Amino acid sequence: MKRSIVSLLTASALIVGMVSCSGGKKAKEDAAKEEAAVIAGNVPKSLLTEELKTETIRLLNDMPESDLPYRISSGEVTIGVGNLKYMLPVAKAGELTTPSQKARACGMYFSDYNVLIITGQPTTEVEAVLTKLTADLNISYVMNTLKEAAPAKNATKEDVQKFYADQENKIVKALADDDKLNLVIELLAGASAEYACLMANPSLVVKGDATTAGLSENMERRVVVLGEITADLSEYYPELGALGTSIAPLKEKTATIQTARDANADIMAIRDGLLK
Repeated sequence: MKRSIVSLLTASALIVGMVSCSGGKKAKEDAAKEEAAVIAGNVPKSLLTEELKTETIRLLNDMPESDLPYRISSGEVTIGVGNLKYMLPVAKAGELTTPSQKARACGMYFSDYNVLIITGQPTTEVEAVLTKLTADLNISYVMNTLKEAAPAKNATKEDVQKFYADQENKIVKALADDDKLNLVIELLAGASAEYACLMANPSLVVKGDATTAGLSENMERRVVVLGEITADLSEYYPELGALGTSIAPLKEKTATIQTARDANADIMAIRDGLLK
């Protein structure tokens, strides 16, 4: 996303619209003020909705696809987590007050939910927390997508990849259509931080070809894409300003599973910092 392109498109629309409606000197002066506001990043969010949606969703759709879900479902790779204390405690949800904190926590609990599903652990407590948080954010509809039944064990690789890609895309589209694009970024950033905590979990066991399982490559690409998006959106959503910077270190700290384990304390601190 190029900030200059977004600014020029919006400035042009403002100038044409205002001058054609009023046609007078005052309209031109107002248009000039609006153009300056656009360039300064102070334009109302509603005027940027479509441009931001189009460019941001394009980048979001560039999020990496991994073979990991299929490798797990087919038994080629197995993942076990013996110690669940590294997941975000469900009690933490009661301490959150701002929409940003709750959206980031939603992403973290979404990640935990998927891990619990994969490892055959109970999901009742996490589901309850997600139901509460999504209701607080007026995005309860995302729970319907989260609970869609995953493909059967004998599903093809293409079917499994499509299911998980569609799941994320449905949530992104639903939130964008609801003009909650900023929550999409908060949620995905939280999810990335929580997946990093999974990689840093000393009790994580990956049996099979861990290198090509794609954990590190997937994390790196996600952090890069989210960094690009937050950098561009920070002028229009100030609350996103420091988000990309906060998660950027995860790229290096999750280069391998061993690197993540060595950086366990740092990764946990990054995750916890997103909720302050």
